[in-house]
Amino acid sequence: MSQNLSATTEQQLAPNVVSFWGLVSQSIAGMSPTCDVVAFMTAGAAFALMAMPLSYLAAFLLMFIEVNTIYHLTKHRASAGGYYSLVASGLGGAAAITTAFMVVFYQSLSIAAVPVYVGGVFLPGLLAEFGWRAPAYFWMITILFFIGIPWLFGILGIRPSIRAVALTSLLEIAFLIGSSIWIIRQALPTHPLLPFSWQRVGFKGVAIGMVFAITSFIGIGSHASLGEEARGVRTQNGRVIGKAALVSLTLVGSTLTISAYALTVGWGMNDMASFAKNGAPGMVVFHKYLGVWGAAALAILSVNSAMAGGLALLNSSARVLFAIGRDRLIHQQFAHVNGQRAPAGAVAFIGAAAAVLALLCGMIWGPAKAFIVMTTAVLFGLVTAHTLMNFALMRLPRAAEERRISRLIFHFFLPVTATLLFWCVLYESIFPITSPLEWSPILWMVILIPAAAYALRKSRGLDPNRGSRLGTIAGRE
Repeated sequence: MSQNLSATTEQQLAPNVVSFWGLVSQSIAGMSPTCDVVAFMTAGAAFALMAMPLSYLAAFLLMFIEVNTIYHLTKHRASAGGYYSLVASGLGGAAAITTAFMVVFYQSLSIAAVPVYVGGVFLPGLLAEFGWRAPAYFWMITILFFIGIPWLFGILGIRPSIRAVALTSLLEIAFLIGSSIWIIRQALPTHPLLPFSWQRVGFKGVAIGMVFAITSFIGIGSHASLGEEARGVRTQNGRVIGKAALVSLTLVGSTLTISAYALTVGWGMNDMASFAKNGAPGMVVFHKYLGVWGAAALAILSVNSAMAGGLALLNSSARVLFAIGRDRLIHQQFAHVNGQRAPAGAVAFIGAAAAVLALLCGMIWGPAKAFIVMTTAVLFGLVTAHTLMNFALMRLPRAAEERRISRLIFHFFLPVTATLLFWCVLYESIFPITSPLEWSPILWMVILIPAAAYALRKSRGLDPNRGSRLGTIAGRE
């Protein structure tokens, strides 16, 4: 294939389309807060029990430390490559390509995992509350729905995608905060700080709960790959991406921590083991304190959240593939855009990969166990990508206007702290390994090893200057 792409085979993404609040909405949608309430919290409660709010608070604080890296790396770079381009700026080609494949891996797996849980556990549990029994193949049908709709929006371009998530994302936040405060007012226990104590479940229980809490924040950087389509990137020196990450994380982190507390006290702190075994415990709590309309609103927003989250991650990972293809480091078919300036080939690939992963994992382990395996594997990929980002930040040269003490804090201390905490949580959550969690690191290694080998091969002979510009428009030159 010719090295010079024609205008028909590679085109520009739609520039200056996504506003600041569009970026915030994309990030919020990627974290899918309402879906987290009905999925990740249910799974995390099996380990954290009454300390589930502590797991979410700790995960929130850890991600707040990590968002420092996103903020400082995006100061002077905004591209379709997202994390791929950010790592290139500090570590060069091999690390950047490895990061890109890790991002595609964990985001595709997350796109697959949420429909498996919603269709295989949450919705059947909800139907059981009304005395209806879902057929055994029900979850397979819902997978096609929850991945198919985001795929359709993805190929229609970024404008309809952002419009689809903008209103509902802020609506989710408002609904969850308002509902949680109402539940807490009615169910506030005699010892209100007990859910923030780790003594009864131990550090390990809190750490495993953090696995599901951290993966609730997986979409924190899903807006970073919209850099070439965002407004104000040049006028704000790229800080618009970092600011959007801070705002969205603050909103979602606060909402999820409050929601985790409300569900814990609303269900009963000393009975959280039964919470984890219930197919739809969030629905039970909302129905108890907010009535049928509150439960119905939660169900509707949960379904919407699952689709919006899939759409946000689909847009993000597809643009990463687009950027690698534009750099001529994978098949250039991924650098194609359609008439709506959407990377349709990359969107189709991610959607198909997610559907296959969802069906295979669901059939092998069953929906409930498959969700746990995939979610833990997602954390492996996420931690790998963010570790490389933290090292990239440390490798950036010092800016002329930057004070030494500021650089020590923001470019070294906080990235090192976040990296150590990530790996400590991951270690505590896995060892000693219990079935079927041994498959999570296997899934991760199956992608990581060939990805790293491919990255090393492709980066050989790559000019260092070009390697540092990967993911940007200049990176293909």
